[in-house]
Amino acid sequence: MITFSIFKLMWKKIKNYFLDIKKIFSPLFIKNNYHKHLFYSFILTIPSIMFLLQYFDLADTGVFFQIFIGGFGAFFVNFIREWYYGKYHGSAFDGTDINMGSYGGILGAIVAIIIYKLF
Repeated sequence: MITFSIFKLMWKKIKNYFLDIKKIFSPLFIKNNYHKHLFYSFILTIPSIMFLLQYFDLADTGVFFQIFIGGFGAFFVNFIREWYYGKYHGSAFDGTDINMGSYGGILGAIVAIIIYKLF
């Protein structure tokens, strides 16, 4: 029988991505500085998406794609940050930090789209 272990790994990562949402409502949210990842990604994603909507025709795409760009961009930036601090400063790699940043990117993209459509 052929087994594809990559599917098990990807399923685990996808499941953890959605299960990490509950950490927003736990004491770990402040204790582990998850709020900073979410808030900073939220604040930095708004002008980034606004810039892409205005000057790179992101407004001509679907709303879900725009939200995906916000979430994926924040995910990527937080992933690079976690890798950098893990490699050069010895801090522990935490996937929840990356996920919290992605949630902030998704929320920031939603706010940017609303602002863009209103003005």
